Amino acid sequence: MPNETARSGENDTDLEVDLWVRRPVCGPRTTVIDRLSELRTAGALADFDVTTWPEEIALTGDNRQEALLETIEGFEDWAADRGLSLRPPFETRTASRLVGDSEDVLRTPMLLAAAYEGDELVGIYPCTDGTETWTIPAFLDALEAGEDHSPSGAGARSVLPVTGRPTS
Repeated sequence: MPNETARSGENDTDLEVDLWVRRPVCGPRTTVIDRLSELRTAGALADFDVTTWPEEIALTGDNRQEALLETIEGFEDWAADRGLSLRPPFETRTASRLVGDSEDVLRTPMLLAAAYEGDELVGIYPCTDGTETWTIPAFLDALEAGEDHSPSGAGARSVLPVTGRPTS
């Protein structure tokens, strides 16, 4: 059960969420944004930020988005250090661009939430340990209930700091 401070709208947490979404921002994406806004108002969340990303990111060729790929690599490293995986929903594939021309691309998830306490990454949703999956709705449900929201994969209890938050 959430504490009284959270219900009164006073912020009693330093938990922030970076929400990454594909365009168009509608349907389930706006539902998640609305829930994050309600959690911020209730004090269960200090703040959140929404960043859009493309459906696919080139892994080869001249169209690489290095900063975004480094951010995703940091997310995947964080997960791997805890025995977790972000795949799926990230998927690497070869896309045909022109007749006889193709490039390797990384397909991004429709939604990804990265939870931070200060500059320390403490959760990424969705993620899996191969048996259990931590989803964005389950993460938001845990926040609403005032429960632990951390993925509990191997090593998840010893949270390692990440070198700063990604820039968009």
